[in-house]
Amino acid sequence: MSVVVTVVAPAEPDRTWARWSDFDRWPEWNPQCLEARLDGPLAPGSRIDLRLRHPRGRDFYTRPRLSEVEPGRRLAWEVRSLGLRATTTTTLEPQPDGTLMTIAADAHGSLAFTYKMTLTERAQADMYVAMLDALSASVKP
Repeated sequence: MSVVVTVVAPAEPDRTWARWSDFDRWPEWNPQCLEARLDGPLAPGSRIDLRLRHPRGRDFYTRPRLSEVEPGRRLAWEVRSLGLRATTTTTLEPQPDGTLMTIAADAHGSLAFTYKMTLTERAQADMYVAMLDALSASVKP
């Protein structure tokens, strides 16, 4: 399973990064996020408590752990359980008209099929498109 979604946000990378990495404020602009809390500093090892809305309308809870933090450039987290490793990586790249933001998600392991049944590639793509569109709208000058 691999999903990649991109958008050009109409703001400089610092502003886009500030909005994206402030998990506690995600519910203010992110239509897929009902609750969010960063449990610790914005650093590898910290957990993010997220209650998100599946594109089909169901709410779900996840608690990924930050795995990479490169301020202004890259933020990644992963969910691990027996037989499953699901990673989500976001990258930000400066562009003449704003910031190219990419979300890439992947799941693998012997039990990844259960994850894929619940959160299909299409559902993930829909969810990430909604997130990036909302992020883009929220940073417009």
